Amino acid sequence: MIKTKTINNSRVICRLFSSTAAATLLAGLISLCGGRNARATIYTLTIPDTVPWTDTGINIAAGSEIQITASGTATFGFSAGQSCGPNGTTGVFYPGSVVPSAVSCSLIGKTGGTTGVGTGTLVPEGTPGDGTGFVGASYDKTISTGGELFLGFNDQVGGFSDNSGSFSVTLNVLPVPEPSIMAFVGLGGLAFWARRRTRAASA
Repeated sequence: MIKTKTINNSRVICRLFSSTAAATLLAGLISLCGGRNARATIYTLTIPDTVPWTDTGINIAAGSEIQITASGTATFGFSAGQSCGPNGTTGVFYPGSVVPSAVSCSLIGKTGGTTGVGTGTLVPEGTPGDGTGFVGASYDKTISTGGELFLGFNDQVGGFSDNSGSFSVTLNVLPVPEPSIMAFVGLGGLAFWARRRTRAASA
């Protein structure tokens, strides 16, 4: 457990950050701000291929990083070969898909909106060339537009009646660094800079 002690005296703060030990403390605080994994929230989800979008019930704050790993098999017809994993049918795009910009039959994502097609904001492209909204089997991006997270199956609109299967998803949500910690680090850096200027002026 990390304990934080608040010091309100400006002289004490200046002296604190002028020492070697203080420099180590400052580096530790910066590391704490960057180490969002310690505060990550992990979810395990099942995303069916029988509907365009599934509401995960998870609200994603703007600026959060989301990491997704997915596995499983979706079947989108009765003929042989009409099945795929979360990466979909690589290199195939259909204008009539739920998300035309993303690879057909892939795992897709958006924030905000509803389970209806055409609502919300698509997540950033997970893999170059696979299109905006593409999540696939492995995803790690920062989300610029917050909102409820929806994951879905990118089949053709109106073509879900012959589908069966699902994707197993592990979602890791890394929140935005806390402003209070960032402010404390900034204050420490300012105090250290001011102390060095004072020393230089008196030399």
